[in-house]
Amino acid sequence: MPDKQIADYLRDYCKGESRAVTSRELGAVFGVRGSELRGIVNRLRCGGITICSSEFGYFYAGNEQELSRTIRQLTSRIKKIAAARRGLISAQTLYTDGGQISLPLEGGDSS
Repeated sequence: MPDKQIADYLRDYCKGESRAVTSRELGAVFGVRGSELRGIVNRLRCGGITICSSEFGYFYAGNEQELSRTIRQLTSRIKKIAAARRGLISAQTLYTDGGQISLPLEGGDSS
């Protein structure tokens, strides 16, 4: 895995938002696709590596403000995902079998 190489690259060449690199460019440098790159960035962040992101791409935090912005962005995404999850959980009752048998009532009693 190129995890360490990507972390080192961002630290050495992309420190600060003004030097951000797009995921497409970063993926091309290391020969990884978007989803794999997102997984690598996630693992690095989980390990405490200060990789930030913005509309301009990925970058190594140049200061505390950049890191705080990325933390706020992630917190916002967590809240939106949690809201979507709650909505789907409440809709799940549409697919839950209540255990009752329903009989068609058209035509009434045929006996």
